Amino acid sequence: MRTKLRAVPDVSTKPPAKLPPGVSQFLNVEEVATMLRLSPKTVYNMVSQRRIPFRKAGHQLLFDQKEIEAWTKAGADNQ
Repeated sequence: MRTKLRAVPDVSTKPPAKLPPGVSQFLNVEEVATMLRLSPKTVYNMVSQRRIPFRKAGHQLLFDQKEIEAWTKAGADNQ
């Protein structure tokens, strides 16, 4: 008996779902590096020196987008 297979949608190209107000958007190292125009290696170094706000979920580093935006604004205000 042959079964017809359906195509699996490519979720990697879909934009992220809109979150409800007040819910934090978490970014990974690559996304934060792009946002800050840094290399991922620099972001890892900043994490190891505790110079950037982050969280860990198991072995994964997560960055709250709102915290990163506030952190960059605070840094700009101090210059």
